[in-house]
Amino acid sequence: MDGGSEIQTKSGGAAVIFDEEDEGYVESVGGFGGHQLHVLGHGWIVQPKHGAFIVPEDVISAADVDSLRLGMLDNHRCCQQLPGSTEYVNIALETGADFHAHSADTDSVQLWVEADRVFAVTETRTRRVPPWSELELGRLLAPAARGHDCFVSEVYYESRGGDPTNWGYVLPPAEAEALRRTALDDPHEIHVRVQPNGPMTCKQLIAAGRDVAALLDAYQGGSITVASARNLLRGGRASLLIGLPENEWLEIKSRAYALRLAGAPGERQKIELAQDVARFANGDSDAVIVIGLKEARRASMSVVGSVTPVPLSEIDVDQYRAVIDARLVPPIDGLGIERVCVANEEGLLLISIPRQPKEMQPYLVQGAIAGDKVEGSFISVVRRRGEGSITTSAAQIHAYLVAGRAYLKGASVMQDADSAAEVEPPS
Repeated sequence: MDGGSEIQTKSGGAAVIFDEEDEGYVESVGGFGGHQLHVLGHGWIVQPKHGAFIVPEDVISAADVDSLRLGMLDNHRCCQQLPGSTEYVNIALETGADFHAHSADTDSVQLWVEADRVFAVTETRTRRVPPWSELELGRLLAPAARGHDCFVSEVYYESRGGDPTNWGYVLPPAEAEALRRTALDDPHEIHVRVQPNGPMTCKQLIAAGRDVAALLDAYQGGSITVASARNLLRGGRASLLIGLPENEWLEIKSRAYALRLAGAPGERQKIELAQDVARFANGDSDAVIVIGLKEARRASMSVVGSVTPVPLSEIDVDQYRAVIDARLVPPIDGLGIERVCVANEEGLLLISIPRQPKEMQPYLVQGAIAGDKVEGSFISVVRRRGEGSITTSAAQIHAYLVAGRAYLKGASVMQDADSAAEVEPPS
């Protein structure tokens, strides 16, 4: 039975039905009919006996979410759990002849089907109680779901011992508090449920779950760091950084530096690039400059407003590195420059500046910009402060020189003393 064109769904996705007439042996399950649902025109959602459902991603992606729920509610199915209990659908990463229900690797995101709704669910484990309340974490993760017309409907934590107040018997207050504090230090599981705002295909709901999972992983250390931000960017999830403020480790640019311009305009662009890198090199943390993200103002702060990929033809990694190496003294240790392809020959450029040794600071830029003037023979020294930057004063530069000379003088005196000690006394 197919009839996919005869059943219309609100999302336009494929209908999901239980086919009572299909009772044959199912090779990919190792069992007989009654344990599978048909995504019309695409394939089967199968259920090993007494186990959770499993389905290749390309099959479930085509399905309408609400039709999946209705198909699960069909009371002719064998081993049906609904409406009393939740049905679980694992998403297999293999497809076609490579798929088998008993051996397929599955995605970290599951679909949970209840009598009145369907969720995408992601779970992770932390060493101890998370640093946010369940409500706070839900708010942090909400933007990832919102981008797919979904919402985070529930966040809850579970620990090995659970909450002593729910153990079913009364403990003395002091003992209950001691046990509660012990439980806070136990490993915790974080469960996040994502729900659609309206009709959609399972593909869209799964994408929302995956983005929530990626953002949850980025927050594992308590907040988004330069390392987790880079991982999101490399993983094609730049949109999850929307709303993140520029700070001591992040600067964003909506357009590439015009390094190929001739004359003074090109010189200015090269100096600006070198100065942007030097600001972080003279700071105290790892940092990244991202080209292809547009700034927005929110509550007097500069935040990531949107993803604006630039043509890959405009970002020559070798040219960027050559300009930075030629303009900065000393060279940046561990400088990383990489392109991230987004789509259609467009992408992002990541310039990663590791934390530099204090003894090598300040990093100097060959060239300076004074108003509308470009001074190629001048030296500039710039530093980062929050989302902005500050220049280094003449007094500070003088202090650096004096400190360096004092160090060299001290080293010279010590060397002379060591040399004198090595001279043998006359006999």
